[in-house]
Amino acid sequence: MASTALSILPIAQGILNFDDSTLSFEPDTAFLSTTSALGVLGAFSPSLADLVADFASTIDQISGEITITGGVFDANLVLADGSTITGTFDAPATLTELAELAAITDGSFTLQGGILDAVVMTGDESVALESLDVASLASTFVLETINAIDATVPFTNGAFSFETSTPLGPISGTVDVAGGDLNIDLATPVGLLTADVDFGDDAVYPFSAPVPVIGSINGVVDFNAGNIVASLGPAGDVTIPISSISGTLALLDGIASLSAEVPVASGLPLVGNVTVPVSTEIELGPLASEYAAQVVQDLVASGTITDGLLTATVDSPLGVFDTTFDIVDFTNQGANFFAGVDGLISLGEGLLTADLTTPIGDVNNTFNLADVAGLLDVPLGDLV
Repeated sequence: MASTALSILPIAQGILNFDDSTLSFEPDTAFLSTTSALGVLGAFSPSLADLVADFASTIDQISGEITITGGVFDANLVLADGSTITGTFDAPATLTELAELAAITDGSFTLQGGILDAVVMTGDESVALESLDVASLASTFVLETINAIDATVPFTNGAFSFETSTPLGPISGTVDVAGGDLNIDLATPVGLLTADVDFGDDAVYPFSAPVPVIGSINGVVDFNAGNIVASLGPAGDVTIPISSISGTLALLDGIASLSAEVPVASGLPLVGNVTVPVSTEIELGPLASEYAAQVVQDLVASGTITDGLLTATVDSPLGVFDTTFDIVDFTNQGANFFAGVDGLISLGEGLLTADLTTPIGDVNNTFNLADVAGLLDVPLGDLV
């Protein structure tokens, strides 16, 4: 499978300076045990995501029961078109078989410039993955996630305070743009994200604002310098630090609309204090997606799989990281988990009722199946 790598970031090059940037991401291990979000699925397989969404649109018309005993699912369901699904799925046995296959699995992979190459061998079977553009996948995922956010975010002294939801779950924290650099400190559904990236020379956005008596005032929001510069005509220019500004940021369809009341002068004859309503728009979606691609392109990684044990080395701008992951043990843990699941899932009249006992606690909830499309975007941990 051939693919073409991303070109080097035409938008982000001028707006963000990556030379002295730092990025830290602390993944939340609990995310590994959550269900796949529809947004993540769409980033890797849009057609499969569409299929899941189509099924979800009629799932409120399904009736029947799924009995679970020791992780063995016994289904007897009637679908919206009148057809039936009956059968048994043994989750512990299936995962145990996968663990046995993993134990005889070997392979290797390399990631460089955002391109992944891999080969995996299990017994006499082998699968090769050639030139997969992971940077493009990351870029697409981030773009779709940002575009899905519809929120108004307050900011104080040049720092935005996030407390909002996305298709994958809640995001909270701050994004500070006041000091000539982009400082990110966010808790996301997949972990903690911190970054410090200098703004580039092109991170300058013009504005024009009407002011009583004086007329229009033109100026620029200069994130690189950390200032707002407004022209007062014959009175000259006035420079206001972004760190002294407060207002709101509206996010919709990947566009960030910044609005603030900026004090540009005080004690002027006739008009007294002058406050300028400043507004500008930033294409945040493309900018964030290109930054995500840049992060992936900066990674150099290689690894091997020997009898189901993954050993990898990742060289990033933050340093070199070595890691191991026991695929066999992880899969066996999954088998043991499902072996401890018992209960009943009932579907009817547009409702799903779950009465389950699991190793991490009981699940006793009723869900409206009409809202299942929304539930596809919620981590499983939020449902327990």
